[in-house]
Amino acid sequence: MGPVLNHPRFARSLEERVADRQTLTKNDIVRTLAEKYEQEIASTRRIVQGTLDMVIESLLKGDKVELRNFGVFEVVERRPRIARNPKAAKREVLIPSRRVVKFKPGKVMEDRITVPSMKGGIMPVNREKKADEPPRVPGEAGT
Repeated sequence: MGPVLNHPRFARSLEERVADRQTLTKNDIVRTLAEKYEQEIASTRRIVQGTLDMVIESLLKGDKVELRNFGVFEVVERRPRIARNPKAAKREVLIPSRRVVKFKPGKVMEDRITVPSMKGGIMPVNREKKADEPPRVPGEAGT
């Protein structure tokens, strides 16, 4: 286990990767957990993949997946709707109904990620025009 984790490819810690805003991959999770709990990488990979497979299977059955303090996954049905084709603006297209996965973060995640200034509530903005201020035209600089 030691030589594999000490390979230059794996030399950067999770904290260093997050500081550089790199993507955290499943392989990163496996390696970090294997090292942290002193387990073999192969067995840790099977556990992580098994967990992810259980989440997918539960969602396919229509169940919610609730991971306390992390969040809740659920499958929701999106209704069909009519939209405009962005390449041909006047042409309408039908977007059929579909099933999508919805995620709602748990309290711990929400508290740690939400910007502290937003926790105090949303403050109203005073948008009153001054008498000497010319009206703004959409599309001009500064609007």
